[in-house]
Amino acid sequence: MNSNKKIVILGGGQSAVYAAKEIRTHDNQADLSIISEENVLAYERPPLSKDYITDKKKLEDFIFFNSDFYSKNNINYIKNTKIINIDFKNKILFSENNNNFEYDKLLVATGSVNRNIKLGIKNNDDKILSLRNNEDSDKIKNELKKSNKVLIIGGGFIGLEIAASANELGKEVCVIEMNDQLMGRSIPKKISNICKEAHETNGNKIYLNTTIKNIIADKKSYKILLSNDEKLNVDLVIVGIGSIANTELFKDKDIKIDNGIITNEYCETSQKDVYAAGDVSNFFHPLYNKNIRLESYQHAQNHGICAGKNILGIKEVYNNIPWMWSDQLNINIQLTGLCDDFEKILQRGDNIEEGIIDFFIKDNEIKGACGIGLKGKIGRDIKLASKILEKGLKIDAANIVNKNFNLSKILKKV
Repeated sequence: MNSNKKIVILGGGQSAVYAAKEIRTHDNQADLSIISEENVLAYERPPLSKDYITDKKKLEDFIFFNSDFYSKNNINYIKNTKIINIDFKNKILFSENNNNFEYDKLLVATGSVNRNIKLGIKNNDDKILSLRNNEDSDKIKNELKKSNKVLIIGGGFIGLEIAASANELGKEVCVIEMNDQLMGRSIPKKISNICKEAHETNGNKIYLNTTIKNIIADKKSYKILLSNDEKLNVDLVIVGIGSIANTELFKDKDIKIDNGIITNEYCETSQKDVYAAGDVSNFFHPLYNKNIRLESYQHAQNHGICAGKNILGIKEVYNNIPWMWSDQLNINIQLTGLCDDFEKILQRGDNIEEGIIDFFIKDNEIKGACGIGLKGKIGRDIKLASKILEKGLKIDAANIVNKNFNLSKILKKV
């Protein structure tokens, strides 16, 4: 398949580069460009809160594809370019540096941006940090070297991963979370409580149902008054309260947006010849018969690949089972499927050393599974749960809760 179409991919993340790779697999003639605001080639985001902060890896260690890949595949990778307007009718993108980009097909893969929090501090704002890209991670890394006491605002995945990294570096860490559990948007409370215990056992202090009542900054530190009237003195404040779809460019434009750009199962938006993939997309999932928005490594890659095919007219339904993971301290958390529609929960395993997995069951089918354990202990069963879920197979509760039962036997019955 060869074409002379101009295909523009907006965004420099995982969805973008895997879409480009997939397009080139099928079409080596299309005029293909990636437009990125960042000044480096696309890289993996998960290490930014872990191995990159702790200096175990350098940025070049987790670049997806080097510059030779883009040259050999005739992909025009445009860095340091911010698109500030779009004309859907004439199919033109307008950049901040007055360069215009025409397209026949457009893929929006702009990812997500951090949620903001107003702390009311008039000075010392350079030490109120958050994490989204490699430059943010560099700032956090440098400030951690000069700090001993660290406050993390937000008990989600990113906040807890940074807390774990700071702990590894020997820092005193406090995490405050306004809700009654950690990772409340994604993780069941039982698993969340086990994670909390692991952090506390390793020395991190966790405050639930807690917010900041007042914060006073001087040149070197912060005096914090919590909503429970406890006082903290810290050297560094890091905010990690989640993210939202990066749709600012499309505000007041003729494209459907609701918690992300609305797309169908073919990654198509409400605008002709405009597609969206990854964190920015609120996509229709045929298995769940509803739109969902995901922020995960595997989804970003797979959704980008699917979008690349559909841009070329190779019709493919995106129906991948959601999967996400988080490494914190010496533990691994994994989630597959959705855990919001179930009749009962079946627990497999009873200690973190061997792994604990909660299976969310409805009509004797697995709808989702979430586990926690020492690294390497839950991955196999989570993967098998995902395959069983995908096939819609009926399960026997006694087998699910029996740690000695091999879940692969359920698949072999098919």
